[in-house]
Amino acid sequence: MFKLPEKIKQDLPIYQSEIEDFLEGRSSWARFSGIRVPWGNYSQRGGKVFMCRVRLPAGVLSTSQLMALAEASLLYGDGILHITTRQDIQIHNIKIEDIIKVHNFLKDYELSSRGGGGNTVRNITACPLAGICREEIFDVREDAIALTEYLIADDISYNLPRKFKIAFSGCLMDCAGCLVNDVGFLATKKDSLSGYRVFVGGGMGAISLKAQLLEEFIERKDLGYVTRAIRDVFYKYSDRKNKHHNRLRFLIQDLGFERFKEYYQKELKELKENEYILLRRKQFNYPLKKKITLKENNDKEFKEFLRYNCQPQKQEGFLIVKLRISRGDLKADTAKKLVELAKSFSFVEFRTAREQNLYIVNVEADKIYDLYLELKNIPLDFLYPDTLLDIVACKGSTTCNLGLCNSPALAGELEEIVKNNFLNKEVFNKIKIKINGCPNACGQHPVGLVSFCGAVRKIKERAVPFYRLFLGGKINKDETKLAFDTGVLIPAKNVPLFLKDFLERIENIINKETDIYEFMEREAKSIAEEIAEKYTYLPDYEENKDFYIDWGRTEEFSLAGLGAGECGAGVLEVIEADLAEADIALKEAEKQNYSLQYIKRAIFLTSRALLIVKGIDARTEDEALDGFIDKFVKEGFVDAKYFKLKDEFNSIREGLNLKEREEKFIFAKNFLADVRKLYKSMDSSFNFPKLQKENLSSINSSVQYKLDLKGTPCPINYVKAKLFLEGLKKGEILEILLDEGEPINNVPKSLETDGHKIIKIEKIDSFYKVIVEKK
Repeated sequence: MFKLPEKIKQDLPIYQSEIEDFLEGRSSWARFSGIRVPWGNYSQRGGKVFMCRVRLPAGVLSTSQLMALAEASLLYGDGILHITTRQDIQIHNIKIEDIIKVHNFLKDYELSSRGGGGNTVRNITACPLAGICREEIFDVREDAIALTEYLIADDISYNLPRKFKIAFSGCLMDCAGCLVNDVGFLATKKDSLSGYRVFVGGGMGAISLKAQLLEEFIERKDLGYVTRAIRDVFYKYSDRKNKHHNRLRFLIQDLGFERFKEYYQKELKELKENEYILLRRKQFNYPLKKKITLKENNDKEFKEFLRYNCQPQKQEGFLIVKLRISRGDLKADTAKKLVELAKSFSFVEFRTAREQNLYIVNVEADKIYDLYLELKNIPLDFLYPDTLLDIVACKGSTTCNLGLCNSPALAGELEEIVKNNFLNKEVFNKIKIKINGCPNACGQHPVGLVSFCGAVRKIKERAVPFYRLFLGGKINKDETKLAFDTGVLIPAKNVPLFLKDFLERIENIINKETDIYEFMEREAKSIAEEIAEKYTYLPDYEENKDFYIDWGRTEEFSLAGLGAGECGAGVLEVIEADLAEADIALKEAEKQNYSLQYIKRAIFLTSRALLIVKGIDARTEDEALDGFIDKFVKEGFVDAKYFKLKDEFNSIREGLNLKEREEKFIFAKNFLADVRKLYKSMDSSFNFPKLQKENLSSINSSVQYKLDLKGTPCPINYVKAKLFLEGLKKGEILEILLDEGEPINNVPKSLETDGHKIIKIEKIDSFYKVIVEKK
């Protein structure tokens, strides 16, 4: 099973401190969002409660883990476990003060939402039948889980240009959808070696793309190197500042595939030459094969259960049981009952699936009827997974800040249409539906055979919920297709009636032999357009107000509560929040006769702002000031005058007169302006330009004397520099070479105290070059 990296557990007290800072007013909402979202904690619509997206690598869940998630939801959430299309489980309606309690509770079960949001490596998905499927080439769970452990222990995985999604499939059926992920690993064999075909640049959203083949074959032992190389190219070259164009697929588009491949091969070569990457693979135990003959049973509903919910494992004598979880919402109390039920079986574990369903695996075939009877006693409508009734739906406007329409409520209406009209019809077994509440693809509408995507239109100044119709999506390695937009736009309240007529028309045309994908491509669009003519009309508000109310609501539809999405929250938000807060502090200082408290706060926030791109999350004034001097002054990114930043800060104390306070205010204001200028110069890979070459050359050419003090300890190095300068004329320039650590920290500061001017500090390999002007 998956083992949560110790670093994540050790970082929890730091996260707790960030939450406390926000609650006590020491941190802004924007900064808190930048910290919180990469921990997998999203603000729900309205901003008063939060969601925790718990990652489940490969969708694997032990009985104790499912019980822990249920308990956490009952203790701190709304008592519902929401299964996502990336095999995570979400807990909703968490109070802000309970966020850390959820993390501390779940960590004891090797569970965490770290990396569940933001610009991170997201949950690594895999075929839910990995290790038990009769068609698989090998069990990809081992690699999906091992790769997760490796990547989420690395800080870079939480500071990417945008989210980074990885999937593993064990055969050509591609249950995990390798071609619609940033990186897809499709199991294959070459001679006697097991390995993967590697695909890159797929993804779903407002602009969806299929992945391209990067490697025809890699050995499993190279998995860590290949993934790192792809991730690191993404990290180094993507456009971080353009949130709508910084997914891996857009980087590949911009570079061109061949150039991207060159960068990847270079990165891969350097990794193999300089690093040793060994993934912790843990082999799973499988139940021993058993010869079992199922007894004859005349229970009609049980026969339906066997037909639709059960599938033989490759381990003879054991079955997979698929439970349809309507809209992915599993009540926590029901989950607990499933765990109790599972205790009657020896090897049972749970799996989450992209279709938002829950699988019980390793069920002994001779106990399947007993399991069925127990399931019937649980309040769960579990029949008919992977059918027309099994509708995938995102959370939509019920919780999501970006959700336009109430997609779960529409899914409920469509379920009733299916139950009442299409059970066991041809369309029931051939067609599946996906619904998204907005153009983003959490409900995976770009790969739906029939799918709907939420939209809004204004009718006489009133907002009305609509859905766009997509057709023809398919997941299958060689035949993966993205759904096409039919152009059909239907008022939300007409979607159920439209779908009923659409399905009835298809039912009258197709038969068992019909290839439904070919049919959809060839005929479905014209059928949809014809039927839509009947349902696209929208009456005036006075004529029928119902069209102006979304499914599942009683109030008139509006976009109230719609807010900025948090999926991409991260580094830039933290920087901009600190700079904005520094500006506010300066304005407050000016209002209050140059308040020293606000001046110091502005300097602290300005110092801290850019440190996050250097991997430093400064929490104290000393950490911020020292970090800025080390990472920006000593490295030559800002004027050497800021070498005395900490001294300037410490000189801000009670007893200063008005003119002195004004001088401190001007210093802080100029410092903020300089840091903003530096931030503006930052490129899309978080790199900063050093002083312009012409400035450097003019400084270097003006050097008249050189003094090498490398290897000279403190305070002897300072004394030697001081004595040397005493022999120079005013205005003459000396270049001093100093070691890292104490020498570079102390000598320039001491020389400035003596009245000399530090013109420049530049790092060269393991030492520093300091240029001083004699005063």
